[in-house]
Amino acid sequence: MSSTNINLKDHLFQISILLLVCIIVAFSYPYLQYGVDGGLVLAGKINYPDYQSPMIFYFLNSWTAIHQIAYFFIKFGFSVELSSKLLMFFSTFFFAFGAFLFSNSISRNSYISLIISILAIILGKNFGDTNYPSLIFSEHTYGMMSLALTTFSFGLLANNNLFAAYLFSFFLFTIHPIVGAWVIIIKSIYLFIPGIEKLSKKRIFKGIICGAILITISFLFFFISSIERGFTDIQLLKVYLEVWDGHRAISPNLHYEYLLKTIVLIISLLFLIKIYSSLSFRRGYNHILILLISVTASTLIYLLYQLLPDIFPDSISRIMPARFIMLHSFLGWPVILSILYFFLESRLPKKKVFFVFLCFFLLIFIQGYKKINVIKNNLLISFQKEEDLKVVNYIKETNFDGYILVSSNISNFIFKKTQKPILLHTEAIDFLPYHPYLLDNFFEILKIVYDIESFNPPEKNNPSLPDNYIKKNFEGKKISEWSTIKNKYNVNFIIVPNNWDLKLDLVEKDDKFKLFKIL
Repeated sequence: MSSTNINLKDHLFQISILLLVCIIVAFSYPYLQYGVDGGLVLAGKINYPDYQSPMIFYFLNSWTAIHQIAYFFIKFGFSVELSSKLLMFFSTFFFAFGAFLFSNSISRNSYISLIISILAIILGKNFGDTNYPSLIFSEHTYGMMSLALTTFSFGLLANNNLFAAYLFSFFLFTIHPIVGAWVIIIKSIYLFIPGIEKLSKKRIFKGIICGAILITISFLFFFISSIERGFTDIQLLKVYLEVWDGHRAISPNLHYEYLLKTIVLIISLLFLIKIYSSLSFRRGYNHILILLISVTASTLIYLLYQLLPDIFPDSISRIMPARFIMLHSFLGWPVILSILYFFLESRLPKKKVFFVFLCFFLLIFIQGYKKINVIKNNLLISFQKEEDLKVVNYIKETNFDGYILVSSNISNFIFKKTQKPILLHTEAIDFLPYHPYLLDNFFEILKIVYDIESFNPPEKNNPSLPDNYIKKNFEGKKISEWSTIKNKYNVNFIIVPNNWDLKLDLVEKDDKFKLFKIL
């Protein structure tokens, strides 16, 4: 019953298969990653003419290694598409191998663990969402990557790769400081578990030191690139958090389905620890204990935040403490299945249990055939020639010293494809609690450009502007109003879906977009 950790020498086949699956799945998703945006700005591919747009402050004053990694991709000449694919691959890799390593630590069967991780990554199975979405495959790089790295760091800990486990925990801090801080705090408990060998502690401290160096380098890169911040209007911040913010809005209902799955996971982990502790030859289960502590603590914080939100000070509420319960969302099912396999395998003939699990996995795979078809179709589409986008090409090739306006649904695409500054990205304005000094400028733009008062959003607790609102607003503006916007914010062009009609000169159009110019 000795532990069998995953290593390249003994498990080359399993690692190679899982790596191939990661490449196929990652490259099948067409998402243009939001994380590339900061890289484009840092690399000077998108230049802001002045400091009127809050977006330049957001990109340059947000400390995340995702922007820095994207910066190096862009500097090396990688396209936006390839940079996005690489970020998606890293995330997929972290998810898949984190599940693989942790499953193997429980099942002690690398083939069962391989199948579990392949099914999990292909089907994107997780516990679901709470106040905060569980992002497995998404264009929203930050949440997706932080969840993936959390999964991977727990997998490394389970595989007894202590140096790498702590190094990647600190790397996670550079990706998403709030999530990284949580994981580092949880992992620090490992050092105080009785019986930890000196050699293990030595590897851990090496990982911590190297991780600290990584954080320092990343922070210095950020500090050099950042720009001066303004002052924060506390009243405007209160208005934003009350009527605009979506993630921090307290839902009146508990997410019972997610909680039920989490309780099943907690019970499963407790059951496994009890079995391990009763064995004459004790298997190491410190990583199980650490995961149990993380899941239990995050669940208690979630319940407190939902039931007694007033006990949390504003500074804590702004970091969204309910988010931590999401960190086991992807790892949950692989752990539960691995525990089930371990329990049955220790009581029934191994071949019979293995056969039953294969049949079970086959049924799951068959039920997920729609997901398989999506992956296949996306791969075929990715190899097709990109359609001719006249509007995008026109703006990209036109030199002008100003901004463009776009509708929310096309903002992510237009920003990357045209590589021109957008005055305000209205599809995702939930960055403001991290940059509250921008609220004054932000609400002024909303008033002048979109006719929105700070206390009256189009949809309460929706940190974005719906396209139907923007369409009505833009189509109703007079030429004199557009002239005011141009003079105030140096807006030259407006790109909207091709079924919109503005009272401006139409410059270009194609099957998807229309381009208008303010004279």
